[in-house]
Amino acid sequence: MNRLIPTTIEHFGKKIFFYHFLFFLIFLANISAQAQSSSSNQKKENNNYGNQSQPDTSALIEEKLVALALEGPLYKGSENQNKINEYQLKAAKNSWVNLLTISANYNDQTFASQNQVGNLVYPKYFFGLNIPLGTLLSRTTVKSAKEQIEISKHNQEQLSRNIRAEILSKYKRYKNYFAILSLQSQTLDDEETAFLQAKEKFRNGVITIEAYNVAQKKYNDELTKKLEIQLQQDLLKIDIERIIGITLESVK
Repeated sequence: MNRLIPTTIEHFGKKIFFYHFLFFLIFLANISAQAQSSSSNQKKENNNYGNQSQPDTSALIEEKLVALALEGPLYKGSENQNKINEYQLKAAKNSWVNLLTISANYNDQTFASQNQVGNLVYPKYFFGLNIPLGTLLSRTTVKSAKEQIEISKHNQEQLSRNIRAEILSKYKRYKNYFAILSLQSQTLDDEETAFLQAKEKFRNGVITIEAYNVAQKKYNDELTKKLEIQLQQDLLKIDIERIIGITLESVK
């Protein structure tokens, strides 16, 4: 009986030690999991911050393209037209001076006579001034010139909006062609692989000439589509450079 009690106590103590050790391991595991979770969240936050810190260069390029397009001869011509209208307004304001007439006359004859009953005096110099009051008061030419200036400004504003919309739409279509070309290249690669396989099978006599021609036609059709897409993108690039006056690669 006495031997049994110490054995029971020793066994109980080992169980308590085992449970304590097990709880300690669980505690360490929780701490490690929390640390990994915190590190993972920190990395995500850093990545998100890094992505947010990168500027949207496409928007900057678009604004530069608009600024370059507005420096082109088409928009500059509207500015020159505005100056012409201002000169015409100044000319209209001074037009009444052209209608103003001044006259002068010198009388070199003598009218003295011995038989005259009374003394008659004739002026030796004559002066005259003609002022066009109708033109001066109505000022219709001046009002018309002012309205023409307002029309020219409205036309210039509309031209600015048209140029902005045109260059932005062309540039967005130009960028979209890259995605279309990428998809078309994948399709072309698939058809090229199928065509090469059909070519090998035809050489080995596995497939007929008809099946080989079908595979070749599909490959040629996809190649033609890619070349056409590339051509459209190149033509659009040329059109953009025509408007901005410089190469598209130099706009950064």
